[in-house]
Amino acid sequence: MLKMGALFTIHCNDRGISHVFFSVCKEWQDSDVNARMIVPSCDRPCRGSNIVEAIPSFLQSLFYRSPSLPQIAAEKRFLKELKAFDAAYLWPDPSLDTLRSISKQNKPIFFERVNSAQRQAKGILDDAYSRLGLQPQHSITPETIQHEEQEFKASDFLFCPSPIVLESFQEAGVPEEKLLLTTEGWSPERFPNYQSQKPPTEEINVLFLGTACVRKGVHLLLQAWEKAGIEGKLTIFGTIEPAIAQTCKHLLERSDVVNFDYALDYSFAYRQADFFAFPSLEEGSALVIYEAMGHGLPVLASPMGGGGIVRDGIEGIILDPYDSDAWVEALRKLSNSPELRAKMGAAARQRALEFTWPQVAARRKELILQKMSTV
Repeated sequence: MLKMGALFTIHCNDRGISHVFFSVCKEWQDSDVNARMIVPSCDRPCRGSNIVEAIPSFLQSLFYRSPSLPQIAAEKRFLKELKAFDAAYLWPDPSLDTLRSISKQNKPIFFERVNSAQRQAKGILDDAYSRLGLQPQHSITPETIQHEEQEFKASDFLFCPSPIVLESFQEAGVPEEKLLLTTEGWSPERFPNYQSQKPPTEEINVLFLGTACVRKGVHLLLQAWEKAGIEGKLTIFGTIEPAIAQTCKHLLERSDVVNFDYALDYSFAYRQADFFAFPSLEEGSALVIYEAMGHGLPVLASPMGGGGIVRDGIEGIILDPYDSDAWVEALRKLSNSPELRAKMGAAARQRALEFTWPQVAARRKELILQKMSTV
């Protein structure tokens, strides 16, 4: 049995990135791989025999007064247990000192990458904000790029959740043999009514779900929606970035554009939609893509937004996010063809069933075992 130490340096609440961590690692409790998850703290439902909270419950309020103490506590506990592990599975962003300590003990490091390499991502985002006449409003700096590049130099293998993410690390100079192509996944059990069908209506409902920000290309979707002139509504389910609120104010105020702020229960948004639109400019492999497909929604997406999962012409339509005319045409095409939506939606639902977390975790486990046989 391979004993895997998994380190996650922020509070684990089984949402967002911590949902990915928890969903993958909880599947690794068998005769091949056993994962011990070390976190600063976690919500009660996440607790189990293989998850270790580095901070005692009665001290958590004290530790979380400092932005750095929870991570320090988790890394200290991880290093204390390191001798018992055969390999380390790390999630962004551990300290470089912790990486070096692991390397000194000759433990292979598998590093999870969530998005594209930051050097490449910065170029994409700088360009996007420039096109809007704005100064860049993202958190990528020369310092964070340097930190990430030191991370992947110290790591043995990088999990990349889509082909585009993998290509970005190749461009950043990471040797091909270090890069492991994988996917994200989804949990059907989180959506008890995911198989229900939307009642037929004349009004089309196009859904975008996620933070409505420049990085995810929401401004491009709003512009295409205005030009398309579709009888229906565009539903944006997520918090709107100030840059979008500023530059797209007139589009957001349209009567056929509806915005809902983020809510923990968003399954109804999928069930009320006819198809999903996701023109993301910089992404990993967004969980919402898997969930939308699981709900039987065709997907209109950029190559980055499709996450390497949506196949053009089968589960949806893949388009250059900046090709406004193509987006207008695709919005009209899916809106005007119930038959095409039904065909693509059925294919999307079937495709999504290949990416439930047990299947995703099993494929990752095979990659780990293959690589461990070479080190």
